Amino acid sequence: MLSKLDAILEIFRNKRLRGWIIDKPESPRWWGGLNSPEEIAISAILVQLTRWENVERALENLRKHGLLDIRKLGDVDEGQLGEIIKPVGLRRSKARCLIEFSKRVTEIGGLEKLRRMDIEVVRSFLLSIKGIGRETADAIILFALNKPTFPVSEYVKRVLGRVLSLERTDYETLRKTIVGHFRNQLYPLKLLYAGITTVGKYYCKRRPKCHECPLNRLCENKLSGNIKYSI
Repeated sequence: MLSKLDAILEIFRNKRLRGWIIDKPESPRWWGGLNSPEEIAISAILVQLTRWENVERALENLRKHGLLDIRKLGDVDEGQLGEIIKPVGLRRSKARCLIEFSKRVTEIGGLEKLRRMDIEVVRSFLLSIKGIGRETADAIILFALNKPTFPVSEYVKRVLGRVLSLERTDYETLRKTIVGHFRNQLYPLKLLYAGITTVGKYYCKRRPKCHECPLNRLCENKLSGNIKYSI
């Protein structure tokens, strides 16, 4: 498995990724061209169980209201915020989550103060906010805070499950294995996640487009659609 992770990463190094550019270790780039820590954190919460196109619409609404600012989100009425982010699913619970996230982060001094904390402290802090699970917390930590972790998303489970023919394992085992293999280096972790997201979105679907997939030559389950890995 570990040698194949290196092979996967090498493919991503040599191929421009659709929709996502990781050009340096502390790149603030996120899916769709977002490039600020605040936008990344907000979108990571909004994208749960939601198509990215709908997240973009919700972000544009927030931008029009001047609310892509964590300090301001905490002062917005929950019902009003729910209407503003209406394009996304679970908008009421996400509005509550965004408000709590904004208040809690503002109380401790902002995202930069959070970034300077120990990674396990940061992770516990984020997971204590209702509506933020492990995947969302790890996405915020890796891309908004530039700290080494790895979100185990549905795309990660599907792509690595097929390409590596992984047997069942748990979230933490896979996350720690990947982070440890790349020795806590930001660039490989970001590039691997961005590449897997691209492959999962455009090629490794429920009905995979194996002949077009950049990971075709490495995949142990091409054309079978078999998913051996699940959490």
